[in-house]
Amino acid sequence: MYKLKKKIIYFIEGVGLLLIFIFLRILPLNISSFLMGKLASLIGPKLGVTKKAYNNIKNVMPEKSENEIKKIIKDMWKNLGKVVGEYPHLSKLDPEKNNKIQVYGKKNLLLIKKTKTPAIFFSGHLANWEISPIASIKNGVPVLSIFRRPNNPIVNFLIKYLRSNLPMAPKGKEGAKQLIYSLKKGTSIGLVIDQKMNDGIKVPFFNKPAMTSDALAQLCLRIKSLVVPVEVERIKNTNFKITFHDPLKITKNGKSKTPVQIMTEVNLIMEKWIRKNPGQWLWLHRRW
Repeated sequence: MYKLKKKIIYFIEGVGLLLIFIFLRILPLNISSFLMGKLASLIGPKLGVTKKAYNNIKNVMPEKSENEIKKIIKDMWKNLGKVVGEYPHLSKLDPEKNNKIQVYGKKNLLLIKKTKTPAIFFSGHLANWEISPIASIKNGVPVLSIFRRPNNPIVNFLIKYLRSNLPMAPKGKEGAKQLIYSLKKGTSIGLVIDQKMNDGIKVPFFNKPAMTSDALAQLCLRIKSLVVPVEVERIKNTNFKITFHDPLKITKNGKSKTPVQIMTEVNLIMEKWIRKNPGQWLWLHRRW
């Protein structure tokens, strides 16, 4: 009975989401993004889960006033809604065809091709985090990205369809094996590293200890690769700026840095990006 009930719920959820995405797909990209952003900014702040975002901001940015926190939360929901509205239009978010998406730091992509060394690109849930792999691939640098497979099979099918042009590996042991194999054969990988990992290591984030996955550090220490920070910023509406920053140095005084040292540097970079655009980060994660 329980399994049947779950299947019915999955079916209703999946079909509902499918119909919404079909409707959004019919709309122009800008209108779809605007509509979902507006809707999320009105509904999101009233949801119970918003308390988690409030506590996170209060915890790590105590200097913010109540009004500033409210604005960050509203902007966060607006950005998240826009991401949902842009999802059915991922194929239109190609920097080579869309002049609203500016790519900086291409020299770092060329460095990957020049040295024939794969890269570990890392980013976070900022702006629209789905577009950075597109920028890499369109500039001749294949990249395999990790994704969390939804429990709902219909939703999983829909997401795989929308990401059909992007090589993806599922989160977990199977995905980890694919990442290692990818790097060993010279293909770059992409990691979103701003989520809490219960089996990670404690690393400072906003000057507070946060459980952080050290997979990035373990991989770059095990397999020769460049570690490239990828910053995505929403400039306005569906205008984006993608910056491929200079690779991190994983050695110091001739010795390899420790995983804690590497991930501390990674978290500092992520913190800098979030402080620049706090309303574009997904504060809903239980990060601390």
